Amino acid sequence: MIDYILEISFHPDLEELIHGRLFFTRSTGTVSTRDGALVAYFASSVDRDAAAAALSGLSIDLRPADQPRLDWLQLYQQSLQPLVVGRSFVIASDTSLIPPDTTRHRLVIPQEQAFGTGSHESTALTIELLERLDLRGRRGLDIGAGSGILALAMLRLGTRNVMAFDVDPEAFRALRENRTRNGVAPAQMPVFIGTIDALRGGRFDIVTMNILPEVIVALLPAVKRHLDRTLIASGILHVQREYVVEACGRQGLRLDDEAGKGEWWAGSFVIPSVSGSGP
Repeated sequence: MIDYILEISFHPDLEELIHGRLFFTRSTGTVSTRDGALVAYFASSVDRDAAAAALSGLSIDLRPADQPRLDWLQLYQQSLQPLVVGRSFVIASDTSLIPPDTTRHRLVIPQEQAFGTGSHESTALTIELLERLDLRGRRGLDIGAGSGILALAMLRLGTRNVMAFDVDPEAFRALRENRTRNGVAPAQMPVFIGTIDALRGGRFDIVTMNILPEVIVALLPAVKRHLDRTLIASGILHVQREYVVEACGRQGLRLDDEAGKGEWWAGSFVIPSVSGSGP
């Protein structure tokens, strides 16, 4: 099989804008190169051409190329190790890799290209903030769910149900398969592909968004309409912290807790009228 790639060279000031535009394309993932360029992957040349059109008008250099597709699962399995995340989770690509005597919450998440497995700092930070909350009996929403790891973590921590969705059609298979792998009933974790507009109604005690900061900020007004208690925002560099905090403040959300790891930051925001009364 072939990966259709688009190598993008740009001035660092354009990085957030480029990531934001790529988020709304059919890119299956991106990788930063050592020389500061960005390589975006696509399943077809048509998707790649559409992404190039979405980036038109920017002062950037685009170089399309085709290359044999890497077997990401095989590469991952060459160095399999269970991940210990936060105070209470162990995550592995297969049940056999989890120590049988562990008392931690177990999550089985195989490696999927472009979808989270818990190894990235932004995912770990979100889980750590979730662990600090009392989620028992709550309703959760995971926006940009990818593999579903955060939705599954919320369920392990006691939420009664979590809705998970993503805009990438490729995420649908990962969400359903990981739900089954972890013994979660469909009614506990409904999944769909689409935007937050598809929710129409419904309110949630805890909402997670581990996506690009500019996408988080753009979605805040819609998220606020569905939020009853706590929003956790992650996927944010420390240098972008104030940008997100100020945007949340404009929506009436107060920073209640935060965590950092390396260059990454995540924040837990609450509606002041309910802060201290729930997650």
